[in-house]
Order: sequence, then C-alpha cells, then structure tokens
Amino acid sequence: MHYGKLTGGVLKLGGTVTAAIDVSRRKAIMRAHSATHLLDKALRTVLGDHVHQAGSLVEEDRLRFDFTHFSAMTAEELGQVSAMVNEAVLEGYDIHTDVLPIEEAKKRGAIALFGEKYGDTVRVVDMGEGYSVEFCGGTHLDNTAKVGVFHIESEFSVASGVRRIEATTGAQSLKIMNQNQQKLFEAAAVLKTKPSELREKAEQTIAELRELRHMVEKFKAKEAAGETDRFLMGGHAVGELKVLTATMPQADAAKLRQMGDMLRDKQPNVVAVLSAVNDGKITFLAVCGKEAVAKGIKAGDLVKQVCCCCGGKGGGKPDSAMGGGSDLLKLDDALAQVDNYVAEKLGV
Repeated sequence: MHYGKLTGGVLKLGGTVTAAIDVSRRKAIMRAHSATHLLDKALRTVLGDHVHQAGSLVEEDRLRFDFTHFSAMTAEELGQVSAMVNEAVLEGYDIHTDVLPIEEAKKRGAIALFGEKYGDTVRVVDMGEGYSVEFCGGTHLDNTAKVGVFHIESEFSVASGVRRIEATTGAQSLKIMNQNQQKLFEAAAVLKTKPSELREKAEQTIAELRELRHMVEKFKAKEAAGETDRFLMGGHAVGELKVLTATMPQADAAKLRQMGDMLRDKQPNVVAVLSAVNDGKITFLAVCGKEAVAKGIKAGDLVKQVCCCCGGKGGGKPDSAMGGGSDLLKLDDALAQVDNYVAEKLGV
C-alpha cells in the first residue's frame, strides 16, 4: 500500500490519480533487495543452516544484512560467499513471485523470516526455480543477472551472536571497482612499475627502506658516539670526577636520554647535566656514573637544584634524572651551579 500527500490542486471523488516513481532509484533498490536473497542463500550454504536473517536494509545499490552466527567470518568464508552470490548473478536466474497458501509455500521450501508472523496466504519470491525461495513482500528484479557486481565491503558484530555484512551492487560496486583501479594505477605510477607487478615492487621498496633505515641508525649511533667523545673532552675535573654541562640544540627528551646514557656508561666517574630548549621550555637531564654515585653525587638531587634555578622542578634515580624549567635567562646560571654542587658534595 502506498500513502500520498496532496501538495497542490484539488482531489475530487472520481478523479484520476497518476502514480510515478523514480525509475533509476527503484531499480537500484531492487538490485540490492534481490542480492540480499542471494546473500542469505550463500550464507546458509557456506556457514550452515543455523544462519537466520536478523534484519536487513536495502538502499540504492547498497545493502546491510544481519544474520545469526557464533563467530566472525574468516577471509576464506567471505570469499566463498561473495563468489557464490556472483555465480548466481552470472547464471541469470529468472525471478518470479507467487501468492500462495502458507502451507503450500512451506512445502515448496520457502524460507520464512525468523520470528515473523504470517497470515493464511503469503508472497513467495523464487529465484532460479528453487535456488532461493523466500517469503517476501518486497520489490525485486526479474532476473538475477541485473544485480550486477556484488561486492562485500565489511563484516562485523552488532550484538551477541549476530553478525552484519555490508555490501554493494550494480553501479555502486562499479564505482568502487573503478576507484580501486584508479588507486592501483596511481600507486604503480608512483613506484614506476606495472599494476600487475605492484606487489613485487612494493616488497622490494620496503626491503630497500629497511636497509636504508638500518644504515641510518648505524650512522646515528656512530655520530652519537663521536659526539659523546667530544662532550667528554670538554669536561673538567672536580676532585676525582669529570664534570660537564652542555646545551644541545634541537634535541628532544629522547635524544638527551640517549646521550646521557652513553656518557654515563662510557665514563664511570662522569657527572653531566645536558639541556635543550624547545618552544620556550627547558628540558634538563642529569646523569652520574657509578663512581660519582658511590661518592654521594645523585642525579635526582642535582637535577632538582638545576631546575629550581629556572623556575621548574625535576627528579629521578641516582644515576639518571630529568626535569624542566621556563626561565630561559637563567639557563646559563643553572648549568654553572653544577660545578659548585659537585665540589660541595666532595668537600673540595
């Protein structure tokens, strides 16, 4: 039954009304609806007779189908379902409808919607003379070939024991295929290869990138080792310890920690405070070698004092600690305190 609303003119008893539909939209919905019947058939075949329809939505060349199943479908199962639906499309099964007494419809093997109540007579949609036979009151194609390409977009859970498949048909599937093909051509052009050889070229490129990344990491490690030696050469003795301070331009916290660990591990008697300035904020790192810690010099206490001078705070372990500050004008004064702090602790 169709409902309408008068938006203009006058409706009189005995008058003639002409009904009209959006033909292209209706055909697109019919493609999606007929595809849901083929999908239901394929799911029962691939997954088992426990599958029941739990809801559906048909739009223009797009469908959503909910069904009962106990686990996520595998890629292989999805491939089998997709192939089965498209095989039924290629077969070009005729589709016809009959209004039958419900018992006769059941004898023909028609599948009813789970939990739905029916009257004495039902409308039955038969695709392929028994290939798919279901109770349905909706609008369908006259041949499965008109579904066009069936494409599964996603499969996921919507409730306990209920899964959902979202798929496209007809013009929408062709649009997606063309978009994917365009992306394939563009990717092949970027990698300067043929679309058919894209995977091999991508694997080769990834292997080359891994090798280059490995080489860069080795270079960075060698550079860091050289930088560590330069820092140590710039240090000076306070008692039996080597004290050094430095500001590292464009360094983040990770870079400070890396350099601090290398200094501490390479020189057991080192006491170092490194700093970096980013976005108007100061980051401090203090490290103490084993010999320095043994003499009572603790990185956590040292970094607190340095940060305090710049209006910040910090803390950490005896051998490594971090902190921050905001007063950039006090940065040099803060680093200058390190020598005095160590000298006082050593009593020299």
